[in-house]
Formats: sequence, C-alpha cells, structure tokens
Amino acid sequence: MDGMECREVTDERSAGFAALGWSSRVGEPVLLCVTSGSALLNVHPAVAEAAYRKLPLLVVSADRPEEWIGQQDGQTLPQPEVYGGLVRYACHLPAADDEAERLHRNRLINEALLELRRHGGGPVHINIPLREPLFGTDAAPLPTERVIRRTEMATMRREDEEELLNIVARLPRRLILLGQLPEAPELPPELAEKGFALAGEHLSNAASLTQTRPDAVPGAQSPQLLITMGGCLVSKKLKNMLRQNPPEEHWHVSRDGACPDTFGCLTRCIEGDPTELWELLAAFAEPGDTAYAAAWQRTVPPPQHPYCGPALVGAAMAALPPNSVLHLANSSAVRYAQFFPLPPGTHVECNRGVNGIEGSLSAALGYAEGDERLNLLIIGDLSFFYDMNALWQARPSGNMRILLLNNGGGGIFDALPGLQPTPAIRGNNPRSAEAWARCCGWRYLPVRSEQDLPTAVTALTSPCSPAPVLVEAFTDSVNDAQILRQI
Repeated sequence: MDGMECREVTDERSAGFAALGWSSRVGEPVLLCVTSGSALLNVHPAVAEAAYRKLPLLVVSADRPEEWIGQQDGQTLPQPEVYGGLVRYACHLPAADDEAERLHRNRLINEALLELRRHGGGPVHINIPLREPLFGTDAAPLPTERVIRRTEMATMRREDEEELLNIVARLPRRLILLGQLPEAPELPPELAEKGFALAGEHLSNAASLTQTRPDAVPGAQSPQLLITMGGCLVSKKLKNMLRQNPPEEHWHVSRDGACPDTFGCLTRCIEGDPTELWELLAAFAEPGDTAYAAAWQRTVPPPQHPYCGPALVGAAMAALPPNSVLHLANSSAVRYAQFFPLPPGTHVECNRGVNGIEGSLSAALGYAEGDERLNLLIIGDLSFFYDMNALWQARPSGNMRILLLNNGGGGIFDALPGLQPTPAIRGNNPRSAEAWARCCGWRYLPVRSEQDLPTAVTALTSPCSPAPVLVEAFTDSVNDAQILRQI
C-alpha cells in the first residue's frame, strides 16, 4: 500500500516483538495485523511489553462474525477485550451495512488512533469481524475517510496555532456551542466581534447564552466551523440541524481531551484549558460573518399562554431573586425552562449526564442542604413520585422550594411525534402530593388556575420562609405538549 512499509513475520509471537522493536527505533506507531483465534493470543506478551514501555503498538485482528463464536467453527474465540487493561483502547468494529454503522466504525477507528500517542502513548487493539467471501474484495481506490485529530494546548507549537487560525480564516460562519457546564466559562467579548456566534442552554450556566433554537435563527444556516464545550445538549432540533447539515469542521474542547462525536462530524479534539483557545482566537482570528453571529443572539419571545406548565415555569423563574440555584428535573421541566431568561447570577443544576428521571428530587435536596441560597426545583409529577421518599429522608430548611408540575403522568410523551400515548407509556398518575408533603413537614400550596398563581409564586421565591415550600400546579398535558413541540 502506498505510504506504508510492510514486513512479513510468520510466527505471531515473534511478529509482535518485531513490531515493538521497530516502533521503539523509529518513534512512530507500528501496525501489527494478525488473523483470528490463537494468532491474537500469541501477540499478548508483546502487548504487555508495549504497555509498560508506552510504545504505540496498533494491533489489528481479523475475527469471525459474532454468530459463529463458540459454535465449533474454525479459529473462533471471544476476541473483544482480550488484552484487558494492558491496552489503552480496544474496540470491536460493527458491520458497516448502512450509513449509521459506517459512521460508527469511522469514529471507533479514529478514537483508537488518537489513543496511540495520548499521554505518553501505548498499545491499542482494533478487532474486525469479517464475513465470507474473504478474497477478491479489494476496494480500489480506497475511499476517503474522516480523520479526527488531537491538539494539546499545553504542547501546542507556533505551527499548530497557525494551522488552527488558517482553518478559522477560511470558514466565516462560526458557532461556539456550550453544553452542560458546572460554571459559566469566561468568553472574551472579542470573539463576538470577530464573528463567532455564541449559543448555549441554561445548563451551560451562561445566562446570556440562551439561544439554541435553530428555528429562531433567520435562514437556520448550519455553521461552517462548530466549536463545542461541555456536556449534553437538550435541544433535539439543534442536534438534528447539525447532524443533517454537518459543519465542515467540528472541534470539541475539554480539559480531559474527551472526544464526543455528537453530530457525526467531529474533526478535532482540543485538550487543555479552554481559556487558552478562546484567547488565541480572540487575539489572532480573522474576522468572520458578523451577520451570522448576530442572528444567533436574537431574542426568542416566550410562549404567551395564560395558564399552562411553561407559563408557570416562566412566572417562577422571573421572580427568582438574584444568585439563586435553579434545579431542573429531566423531561418537560428542563425544556420549559429554556423558553425563559435566567435571572442574574442564577446557578443551574440538572441530572443531564444520562437524562434519567430518577433522583432529581434527591439530588436537589442533597445540594440544598447547608446551602444558604434559595434553591428552587422544577419537577414533573412522574419524576417527583418516582423519587418521593427523598422528602422524608432529607433535612431541608426554609431555603428549599419545589414547583411540582402535575399533568397526570409523563406528559412529554404527548409531544413525541408518531407516538400514541397509553396509560402504561405515560405512567398515568391521578394522585396529588398534598398529604405526603404535609406529612413530611412541608408547606403545601395547590395551583389550579391563573388566579392561584401570584400567591404560589410569592411562596416559591420569597427569600424568607420558616419551612420548605411545595407548590403543586395542576395543568393539562395536551396544552403543555403543544408548546413543548417547539423546542
């Protein structure tokens, strides 16, 4: 193959050590390609040596299809993860029968190659199951595949900086998109002046970056350069826009060098202090499309409905005192909140790592214990009753408030296109939290109409209260779902 120097060694054990010695001499990764079965096991000693010497040995093994493993067929044994903790990364490639699987294979191979040199380097294993026919299937020419590169800020040279700046210069539509972050990042104002659109959800804890609805951006153009930071995004519309119209370049910046390929178009992992990247771009990037950047800062008017779940959330958020803590349960609550601006200094918490409904109440009560700020949890009834034991196990003070949105079960299912909700799917809930809340020592207020709202909002957001407060608002799930479909 062009660009590769090849050696043939019949004995796999010897081949492994030959590849190891070659890698040590040239200071570069060496690919060791073996067949399935015991051939792979014979390489184990060389992999162990490479692990302790931190040599970039790439083991690529052929394998039989999964349906033939353990079926008394030739050269078959469980090959994935066969080297255990000795390798820095191991992956088992799926069959590339469609575009989604092809994209998956591309990402796995990129992740493996990136780990060969990361933090000193070491061995990596890629296992490839093959189906017959095994011969006469050469692809010529080989297809062009996406390459994900890694840039480490701590070791970046001048030529590396110039490479990044040259990419920025040829891509005028630029978007910096923030996912969930423990605290708001400091982004230099010069970034916006240079044509970088800035967007993020409330979970980014950046109060001024609330625009993540592509339908509110004129033209809804996907960026040419996307730079992401932080964890999960809530907006499905935004994720779909970026997946269906992928940017030419997608960089993800993080301190630990993680490489989440959320939109299927990642091209670079930037590892290190994000502040260094922002300062580099603010100081030296060529100006971009400022009109595109300005479009992303457009204010989206909140929904105008007199009494519904979103309206209740908006009223409570608007009345929050500065420097409060806003806890958002998953499903509807975290989406409703995105319609409305955050009060100054508000810190946002949410169990968005895996997006489960369990534990939202417990996590909020655990956070608030010993915290002097006002803590408001917005939670749906299904999430609340799932975790209701938290009320009697916690030791809340007067700083803890809960807005419980009770629309009779998992109302978010009413907003999913194509799904016909049933009582089993929605988790049908005809109950009220009143008796349980009072039993656990909470002040309880029901809200059943717009007339009840002012008193409830005052109780939720007043700085002084002798006891924790729970406001249960009863709404119609169908009305709530109509608004939820906009996000």
